[in-house]
Amino acid sequence: DNDVDVSVDGLVTSAWWKDLDKRGMWTQHFIYYMNRLGLGCLYHFPKDARKALGVHWREKGEHFSRSEGASHDVVTDPGDISNLVFPDDLNGYDFGAAPIKPRARPATLVVAAAVGYSAEVFESFVGTLRWHYDGDALLLVRKDPPPEILSILEKNRVFYREYFGDNTCGDLSKNLCHGDEIWDRFNIERFELYRIACQEYDYCMALDFRDAVFQADPFGYLRTEPALAKAELVTQSHAHLWGFTGKLAVEIKYHNRMIPFCNIPEGLEIRRCLTGKPLINAGGIVGRPSAFEKLEKVVNQIANPGCSDQMAVNIGVHCGLEGLGESSAVPLQGTGHGPINSVGYRSVFTKVGGSFGDLDCMPSPVVHQFNLMKVRPHRNPAKEPLFSAGQAVLAQAG
Repeated sequence: DNDVDVSVDGLVTSAWWKDLDKRGMWTQHFIYYMNRLGLGCLYHFPKDARKALGVHWREKGEHFSRSEGASHDVVTDPGDISNLVFPDDLNGYDFGAAPIKPRARPATLVVAAAVGYSAEVFESFVGTLRWHYDGDALLLVRKDPPPEILSILEKNRVFYREYFGDNTCGDLSKNLCHGDEIWDRFNIERFELYRIACQEYDYCMALDFRDAVFQADPFGYLRTEPALAKAELVTQSHAHLWGFTGKLAVEIKYHNRMIPFCNIPEGLEIRRCLTGKPLINAGGIVGRPSAFEKLEKVVNQIANPGCSDQMAVNIGVHCGLEGLGESSAVPLQGTGHGPINSVGYRSVFTKVGGSFGDLDCMPSPVVHQFNLMKVRPHRNPAKEPLFSAGQAVLAQAG
């Protein structure tokens, strides 16, 4: 329904899928699914080569003009299996049957500013994170965090740093202070945390804390999407485009109102470099340490109370400040694509069982702004189907 391209680079089956009748081409969907999740097929060779653990029934259809029966006898006696003990390291082979050489695992970090939130919000963020990711995580918490929050962090092996700045907003779980000067300042300061924390890692993912949950490995794209893995910075956007007149200006009026308060570099024509570009959401960013160094410079240069960090990120990336605008360095992921999916404010997604899905009908690894949806599939699946499976949905949340 979404015209999803399930081709995988370098495979002849991808050419078949593009050229042949897709209604009979289930093979490529299977390959895409396995590759997307980093899975493999397990092959075992019984003592008797005429038998197998799984057999091809060669039924009449796409490849057989008549049913020819099973290709092998099925193993029914465990004694026919030559080795019931899995080795510590399985031999892996790629799609071309070449041995897969073990690769060094990149050092990754998930980081977020979590000052002023309740233990329930910590459980949601950290709990879903640890279902899918066993790498390092770091949270910025308020000074002298309460025991219940420290217990959650210790139980889930999450590092933390205390924030010594002013935070007069109280419990942000109940008393949001968006738009207040203290909130704007805090969101600017968090980019310093990102830059410092990411220095020791190969890749970092910086997220908003209150409204983000995890449904898969947040860094799985490093394995399955080589183009994104090579990028210095990966950003995600809403379903809005920048514009200064007509309907586009009305849709992003909140952001346009900030422009007079931004410290725009002299001579920079922001209307020229922003118009028609997607509205980047600063609540979900993935990048290398160098990217976060550049982002901190841009945010500190442009943002201030009245001009948000998100405004600064949009101007910095779209206008090419600090070298961020190079297309090879900053792949912009639209809603429904990439490692992070922002599902609020006219964004699109699919419903995959009890999860928010990307437009390829696979679960979104990270879901941002889930709280803007009346139904939260990752926690409370609806009794009745909310959306047709595989259909793109316009989330009218904002």
